Amino acid sequence: MQSLNFLGLDETGILWEQADVLIQPIPYDSTTSFQPGTRFGPEAILQASRQVELWDEALQWEPFQRYRCLTLNEIPPNHRGPDSMAADIRSAIKTYRRPAQLLTAIGGEHSITWPLVESLRESHPGLVLCWLDAHADLRDEWEGSRFSHACVLRRIAELGLPVFHLGLRSLSREEQEYLQDHREIRVYTSEELLLGQGFKRFQNDLEAWPDPDIYLSVDVDVFDPGLLPGTGTPEPGGLSWFSVLEAVRLISNHGTIRGLDLCELMPIPGSRQSEFIAAKLIFKILSTVLYKKDKGAGR
Repeated sequence: MQSLNFLGLDETGILWEQADVLIQPIPYDSTTSFQPGTRFGPEAILQASRQVELWDEALQWEPFQRYRCLTLNEIPPNHRGPDSMAADIRSAIKTYRRPAQLLTAIGGEHSITWPLVESLRESHPGLVLCWLDAHADLRDEWEGSRFSHACVLRRIAELGLPVFHLGLRSLSREEQEYLQDHREIRVYTSEELLLGQGFKRFQNDLEAWPDPDIYLSVDVDVFDPGLLPGTGTPEPGGLSWFSVLEAVRLISNHGTIRGLDLCELMPIPGSRQSEFIAAKLIFKILSTVLYKKDKGAGR
């Protein structure tokens, strides 16, 4: 994977200190349930990203003509367990502390998000989490681990961050009871976003935080599986391409995205559909963040 770089950009001579965007592959796949294979997600996404056009047709600009992007070496899997892997992730990214840089992690399973959020919160103590996911991920323990991908949002919520969860459409009784007792986790179901006033309610709720620092985490199963089938735990009734982009637009308009990840892509042999959509989504998120930064800098 070390020979691959995001979008096929020319990274010749770019040091990590000089990069505006750092792409961090994390091919970890240990606690996934139903279907494994997310460890192949980062490489598949990087390969597919070479087919993504560098021109953003909606914003009418080419972000990486002005900003530098560097793909880092992968953080290798730690097979001692997700808590050990979390320690490795913290250790690997502790170097990247420049406030202006945007660290973009590509998983791998969703358990990688906990150490990423925990690390970013050290420099942004008022961090707000925007979480796009079909599942609640709020179990206290799953298959013998409290750090499983099925528990990751619960571990993050225990840090005391405000959480905005978009796209939920599958959860257990335990998770429903946890949500009822923890109102700091605001939920906007897939049905409400697609058929009701979910986006309006989300915007109104987010406006209660004036220009927050935001961590954005995307589980690709937030999409409808008819659009993106390549994920280990698909759920019917997911979001469309444009509804996910609308979520990104609202998040960027009402806060500053300081870090992000995209997780749970499981490549399907013989198909490149899912990884291309994932790669293009990362490009669109980065383009949106950099466009706002560019306008703020008066360029």
